[in-house]
Amino acid sequence: MKIFKLPAVITGLALIFTVLLFYQCSQGKGSVHERIRNHADAIKVINTHEHQHHADEIPATRFRFYQLLAAAYLDGDVISAGVNALDMKLIDTASLDYLWDEYGKALNFTRNTSYYSHFVKGFNKLYDFKDPFFTKDNIASLSDKIEENYTDYNGWFDKAFREAGYEIMFLDQYWKPFNTEIDKRHYALVFHINPLVSESCRKPDRGTGPGSFYKRASDEGFPVNNLDDYLAFCDHLFRKNIEKNAVCVKNSQAYSRTLYYEDVPYEEARSLFDKPSSRLAAAEAKKLEDFMFHWIIKKATEYHLPIQIHTGYLAGNGNTLDNSRPSLLNNLFLKYPEAKFDIFHGGFPWTGEFAAFGKMFPNVYLNLVWLPQISREEAIRSLDMILDCVPYNKILWGGDCHLIEESAGSLEFGKDVVCEVLAKRIERGLLTEEVAFDILEKIFRENAIELFNL
Repeated sequence: MKIFKLPAVITGLALIFTVLLFYQCSQGKGSVHERIRNHADAIKVINTHEHQHHADEIPATRFRFYQLLAAAYLDGDVISAGVNALDMKLIDTASLDYLWDEYGKALNFTRNTSYYSHFVKGFNKLYDFKDPFFTKDNIASLSDKIEENYTDYNGWFDKAFREAGYEIMFLDQYWKPFNTEIDKRHYALVFHINPLVSESCRKPDRGTGPGSFYKRASDEGFPVNNLDDYLAFCDHLFRKNIEKNAVCVKNSQAYSRTLYYEDVPYEEARSLFDKPSSRLAAAEAKKLEDFMFHWIIKKATEYHLPIQIHTGYLAGNGNTLDNSRPSLLNNLFLKYPEAKFDIFHGGFPWTGEFAAFGKMFPNVYLNLVWLPQISREEAIRSLDMILDCVPYNKILWGGDCHLIEESAGSLEFGKDVVCEVLAKRIERGLLTEEVAFDILEKIFRENAIELFNL
């Protein structure tokens, strides 16, 4: 009897072996995750938010590792670890050995953070940097390569831009918000509207010289004597940006005030504007700003420009976090259903609120920009939640960095997060690979084309 059953046993064992072999193969080369990542790497990425500075705009006479560190988010973690802010004069003149003695201990304390990991990723991608961490020795060799690249920053930026996998970056020039002359080979113009809001309650007193905003208005043929004059100049700025193909407007006022914008009637705003700004109470100044942002939303809608808004975590060291809570915007989403709002950063730490708005409102889009750098694990958890409840044509990505090395690391980190979430959802039977590929294309490219009419 045993002789006759042997072929069946062998067949069964062979079947088990085949299944195990298939499982092992699926987890190694040619795995779901690898196929997902290969697809992501083939996408020409549209980066919906950057603050890229030209090297000439950074206060440095030479560029080495520590100059790039000072311009990166990791600088905030180094300060949080216990050192003073990086001294630009010192890092411009001191030896690398001295700078490691000054900052190396605190830098090592940040080796666990996402800021650190994504900063390393940029050098992995662009400099063939192999080490997992920065050390006194490898910073020296890395600095030599950085300094060589920055002798021709334009050429280096173009090479790194293409190597990173970008097609276009949206450029938010918060440091020079009236500039409309940009390098269109690499950038699309973002209209940064903070000054239009904040300057409404900073009108110069009679007999004093005009501030830069009001002087600019006069120089461009729009002297400001009343609220209507002010609005005429602001509309002029809109038209200037439209003529230069601006793709959206950007509000980052959570760094200086609450995101709750009361609906203030025109007559009340006009009366407040007529008062000397120096005599406005804080609540009155806020009302003028509130009125202006409502006016900007209407104007942006008229010009078919989506409205990007910073929500959640505030960069740097020390601020009023509650100013940036996504739920403070709820009244705007209700009042302006024709406007398109692109809200940022996962609303971290209020990622649930952030996701809920994308689900509730057809006109609210969810931008993962910067969230992976803040916390990779929170980005994974949040994206998994968002994919549970929000249609994936509502999700976008951006880098939010100041120099190309960090921007390249940001994209690598963003792909890491999205690909990990998608691969796990496929393995759990929640997605097919075909749909996952489509989600990748939407997040890193096609949703931006659709939302911003590219």
